[in-house]
Amino acid sequence: MSVRLIAWLEAARQWGPAVPVAIVFALALVEAVALPRRLWAKGIWIGAVVISGMLATGALHRQERARDAILSDQRAAEIAGLQGLWGQLDALAQTLPDAGEPPAASFGTVNDGVASLSAKIAAVERQIAVLSERSKHRTIDEQIATKLADYLRQYGSFPVVVSCVPDDIEAYNYATQLANILRAAGWDAHGPEATAADVRTKAMGITVFVRDPHSPGAARILLDAFTRFNIPHQTGIAASQTILDTATVELFVARKEEP
Repeated sequence: MSVRLIAWLEAARQWGPAVPVAIVFALALVEAVALPRRLWAKGIWIGAVVISGMLATGALHRQERARDAILSDQRAAEIAGLQGLWGQLDALAQTLPDAGEPPAASFGTVNDGVASLSAKIAAVERQIAVLSERSKHRTIDEQIATKLADYLRQYGSFPVVVSCVPDDIEAYNYATQLANILRAAGWDAHGPEATAADVRTKAMGITVFVRDPHSPGAARILLDAFTRFNIPHQTGIAASQTILDTATVELFVARKEEP
């Protein structure tokens, strides 16, 4: 019994304002048939009731169409808003490292848009987590490393010693990557070698050492390359008596400076 009642109420809800109008129309029609005694009067009453019912029904249909149009505009505005948020998140995702296959976008309905937006937020959160993990370690992006090697290759080969602070895995790994890039460029790179120079100094960037600052040679090429590809480095060239000749450049990786 309760199931039938619920079904009847649902049907009544869908009919909306048409239900009371139909009831009033039916009562008026009954009264028009029953009350007047003369046939011509009954006809007039019945016609009046029918015309009134038709006008009321037309008004209801127009009201329903207007309501449907408003609801359609609201849904379209909600979907457009969700698409706008998706676009902003997608633009943010382009600046973050990859963290798996990005989710597909679907905005056929508001529910589809909300589900797509939720998946996009989760994907961006994963990308942020990857970026946070990478920020703990200095590294050069693979694409930048390839471009750096191609840029240095055009200048020929120069002797370079890559060094790092001792007993620091993070600095050693960064120095190793730097030495590999130089070798890929065809430079005569050695290291990484542990050195006690500036052990207490902390820095994010690479320090460039030469024996004679007045004849920088390859040092100037390296500084220009680091600037071109936004690789953190200490501006200028530092002198070091530990370098045996003026042609050799030392690239020193200090202990990472905490932000």
